[in-house]
Amino acid sequence: MKKFLLPAVFAALAMAPCIAPAQSPMSASTYGVGPHGWDYYIGTWTCTNTMPPSAQSGPATVTVKISASNAGAPLFFRATAPSFDESGYVSYSPKTKTWTNPAGYADGSYSFESTTQTGKKTTWSGTYFNAASGTTTHLRDTYDLSPGRYTDLTQMNTGSGWKTTASSTCTKS
Repeated sequence: MKKFLLPAVFAALAMAPCIAPAQSPMSASTYGVGPHGWDYYIGTWTCTNTMPPSAQSGPATVTVKISASNAGAPLFFRATAPSFDESGYVSYSPKTKTWTNPAGYADGSYSFESTTQTGKKTTWSGTYFNAASGTTTHLRDTYDLSPGRYTDLTQMNTGSGWKTTASSTCTKS
């Protein structure tokens, strides 16, 4: 199954122990900056994938709910669709200024991505473990944010170059 979000995105050894404050508009220059840098994502999103549904690309439409975590990591997310269930955290390490995103799937697969980038367009990179095949693949997600919307271009590299496996547009409910 495909790692769908976060922004795919972190298992930090030194998580920021904070709860997100009330939402206020963020400027593009503050996206990804500091322990509340991705509060932009808090809320419910509907994501539509233009790639044909598959084990690699995920479902055609996913509902993603993102909230402030009450246990250390800044954000918790859950992505669901029929026969699809993913959850994870978006955590920040102030020491390294790195965002991490560990995610797990109902089938036993998992992914881990991280970034030190900030701004409205960021690329998160890491690995994806496919429980069905027992293989690990290089993974990257490029997120591009705009008011009430973001796109997520997911690519995997099995050794023969990067191939797009999903291209999603998400809108906030």
